[in-house]
Amino acid sequence: MALGLAASRTVRFGGTSVNASRVAMACVLALGWSAGSGTPLRSQQAADTAVVRSRDDTRAQQLFGELMSPYCPGLTIATCPSPGADSLRQDIRQRLDRGETPRAIRASYAADWGERILGAPPLRRWGVALWVTPGLLLALGAVGLTLWLRSIRPAPRAVRDEALRRPDDDASPAERVLRERVEAELRAFDDAG
Repeated sequence: MALGLAASRTVRFGGTSVNASRVAMACVLALGWSAGSGTPLRSQQAADTAVVRSRDDTRAQQLFGELMSPYCPGLTIATCPSPGADSLRQDIRQRLDRGETPRAIRASYAADWGERILGAPPLRRWGVALWVTPGLLLALGAVGLTLWLRSIRPAPRAVRDEALRRPDDDASPAERVLRERVEAELRAFDDAG
């Protein structure tokens, strides 16, 4: 009987009237769902695990792309199809699961296989030169191209016109007439273009 009375009561939540029986039924179903079957809690745990795994897998995939495969020359561990590369990928994932940092894993592989396993040269000694040289060559090429383009640029119109206007004492009358015709044609050409 007490249950029947409680079920017929109306409860107010922030100005909204809600039937108490519906609230009770929702609570019972929620508890039954999570405690009995465990599906919502398990799916949440699976989602949390998937997020952690995806983060670890992202770090693993990054390492796979940075380390060269000792079994497939010229390929990274990510792209090498050999069983040896599979075992290296598995080892890297296990190390990440144990909490090793990518830097420690890279250092360990470099110690075991030599620095040739690193996809990018380290920033020391010749490694610095290998990283700086392409940028330096690009900058020098840009400067050289700029200087070359400036040297082949035609003279500005004012300089050219001044050279044509210089009095020529050695010129014969025929040469002066020809010069005046050339100047007139050049002016007409400049005005048209």
